Parts: sequence; structure tokens; C-alpha cells
Amino acid sequence: MPNESQPGASSKAAVTAAIGARARKFPCPQCGADVVWHPGSKRLRCDYCGCQQEVAADAGVASAAAESPTDRFVGERTLADGLAQAGDLGWGAERKAVRCTKCGAVETFEPGVAAKACAFCGTPAVVEAPTDANLVRPEGVLPFAVAKNDALQRFRGWLSSLWFRPSNLKERAALTGIQGIYVPFWTFDADSRSDWTAEAGYRRGSGKNARVEWRQASGTLDHRFDDLPVPASQGIDAATAREIEPFPTANLVPYDPSYLSGFLAEEYAIGLAEAHGLARERMDETLRKACRAEVPGDECRNLRVSTVYANWLYKSGLVPVWIAAYVYQGKSFRYVVNGATGKATGTAPWSWVKIGFAVLAALIILGFIFSNS
Repeated sequence: MPNESQPGASSKAAVTAAIGARARKFPCPQCGADVVWHPGSKRLRCDYCGCQQEVAADAGVASAAAESPTDRFVGERTLADGLAQAGDLGWGAERKAVRCTKCGAVETFEPGVAAKACAFCGTPAVVEAPTDANLVRPEGVLPFAVAKNDALQRFRGWLSSLWFRPSNLKERAALTGIQGIYVPFWTFDADSRSDWTAEAGYRRGSGKNARVEWRQASGTLDHRFDDLPVPASQGIDAATAREIEPFPTANLVPYDPSYLSGFLAEEYAIGLAEAHGLARERMDETLRKACRAEVPGDECRNLRVSTVYANWLYKSGLVPVWIAAYVYQGKSFRYVVNGATGKATGTAPWSWVKIGFAVLAALIILGFIFSNS
């Protein structure tokens, strides 16, 4: 609950969100058990009686109401409006929260579920975190499309394909299994115009007579960024996120807490203003490479790029990720699957003993070949 010593509109909004969170449930209309989102059927389904139902449009939860299917998609908002105005608060459903003492990620899940380890790094040291009624609710969600069994098959196939890994890796990794978690993201649109100058080098001659002739070059590059993603996650770093991109964020639907039923969800760890700065850094990097490609000749030096951005737009949303995280000899490793496309990446420990034996065997074979040549 918010601090009652600070009355005001924001405090009242937080209280309203907290009350709404306690009231929101997802009972099966036939047997009363919980219904959860099933990627295969793309519906809410009861695992006890098999009853299926669509996610209902709900005018009381984060603009989830819709008059037609096309209205169910999330549009961009101007960055200036987003920075000036506060969004809806709370998850809109009752959620428990735990914080990982190692990676710092705050995961939320439904009451009655016990968290044994961090979904992101596999560390068993998680502590209960206070419910934050003031957290900004995501505007959209990209529902899971890849089923858990499909993600597990990918994980097992990946484990089987690894070379020079510890012999007990499969058993150790299997202890964790795989978990579905919604990870927070921001996406940004912007128009850019980059003026660049550089020295373009042209190779002349060959051998001892080789030289580079340098000439001044300049140009202008116009580029439109569309849905450039910035993860707002504490558990998924930007490098890992890039390896499983892209997420089809054009398909974000208005947030409804029923999509979260049966899954973990991470709280936003990066706000809009900070995400905007990270987006600009990534755009600057992309534009510098694009301008470098515009420089004529064989070589380039002293490249300078000056960029002006305009028409900033953004969206916020949750994207689906399957994670198999485990700890091996005190270090965290994981396999991450894009829950919308199936694109995956992973890390695993090396067996230096196996590598050593392989190198030794290769040296013996080479020695035998040279001794008989």
C-alpha cells in the first residue's frame, strides 16, 4: 500500500490500482479452477476440465476494450506526452513479487506459487519483495506463441549439440527446466537526418609503390527508425536481447492481466526517460555504421557524424521469453527462447579436461603424420 502520509491524486490512483489488483481473478466458468494462457490454442484454458475462452475485452483494465480486432493493437504515443503524463498503475491483478539477490531482477507471479530460484540466472537466493502499487502498467503485451514443449525440445536439442562440455551438464541443466516469463520492453520510432564528413582513401599502386590517396568527402543520410527495441529488464541484458530479436512488436495487443495467468512477469527496471537515452545511443551507433558505408573509396578516416532526430514515438509492452537457467560450479548459465518466434541463444560451461584431451589427441595425430611423411 502507498504511504498514507502523502495524500494526493497519485496516492489515490495507487490505492485504486491495489484494490483492483486484489479483485481481479481468472476462474474457469465451468469448474472454478484457474484458467491460464496457452500459446498453442492462443486462448485461456483450464488445465482441469479443458474449458477454453477468449481474452475478454475489459474497459476497466488499461484500455483493453476494443470494438474490432484491428482496434486491439497498440499504437505509438508521442514521447513528449509519455514523459509528461503518468500511465496506469499496478498489474491490474493480484501478483506476488520476489527479488533475486544476485542479478537484482524482480519477478512477479500469481499468489499460491512458490519461487524456488530466479528464472533469469537460476540462483536459489530469492527474497520476497514488497508489492509496488506504483509501478507503471505496460500498455501492451505480446502473448506467447511458442508452447512450452516446443521450447523444451529446442533446449534439449541445443544441449545435445554441444561439444566439450561437462559430462553431467544435461543432468544439471534438467534440474531447472524451463520457465515462461514476460519481459518489459520499450520501442521507439524516430526520423533522423545525419550530416557526415570524412576522409576517403583510395589505394594507388601495388607492392613497394602502394600508397593511399586521401580526399575529403561528405554527405547526408536520412533514416526512419521503426519499433527500435530497448529492454527494460534487470534479468535480460541488452546483448542477450539482441541475439533473440526481433520481437514482432507491431502485433502488441492492449495489456490485459489474463495474458499473464500461468506465467511470470518482470517489473520495469528502466523508465521511459532512461530508455529514450539508450535508444538514442543505439540509433547513433546504427547511423554511424550507415554513414561509414556511404563513404566512397577503399578506406576511411576521421569520420564525423552530426544527427538531428524528430517525431519521437514510443510504445511500452511485455514480450514473451522462455528461459532455462541453472547454476554450474557457482556460475550462472541459461538458454533463452523468443516466445513469439522461437529464435534462441544460450550459454554453457566448457570442460577444459575434454578440450585438453582433444588438443593432446590432435598433437599425437599430427606427430604421427609428420613422422611418417
